[in-house]
Amino acid sequence: MKGQSFIIEFVLFFLISFSIFSVISYNFFSQNKYFKKNIGNKTAGLVNNLISTHIIRSSSCKNCEDIYISEDIPSRIGESFYIIQLNDNELNTTIITSSPFSRLTSIFSMNESFDFLNSITKSDNKKVEIKINNRDKNIEVG
Repeated sequence: MKGQSFIIEFVLFFLISFSIFSVISYNFFSQNKYFKKNIGNKTAGLVNNLISTHIIRSSSCKNCEDIYISEDIPSRIGESFYIIQLNDNELNTTIITSSPFSRLTSIFSMNESFDFLNSITKSDNKKVEIKINNRDKNIEVG
């Protein structure tokens, strides 16, 4: 009887320890996933703000015809690559992960006076190039 109770104690101790370890591991994993997404969302917002600030500042130059801006950007957000798209009055940064998510930034009311050329840039070049043609009223991000 003594040997059987010792084995049952050992098995119960092992199961309780493994359960506690599993719960703690799951909590760390879920927190890591949450923080990656939250930091990625904030960093994508910063990249969008950088680009939209350059667009707004440059398009307000009345004496400039062709404006070309090249700005360094991070090659990755967290551990993921991302794509920047410029569509009608919106700047969209999509982070490419197993469950991709996007961050949209409005560029105010510029679509009334400028044409946004559908342009896409990938983050692997570490530079974003903004081309503004004030004569033809075109904006392109490449």
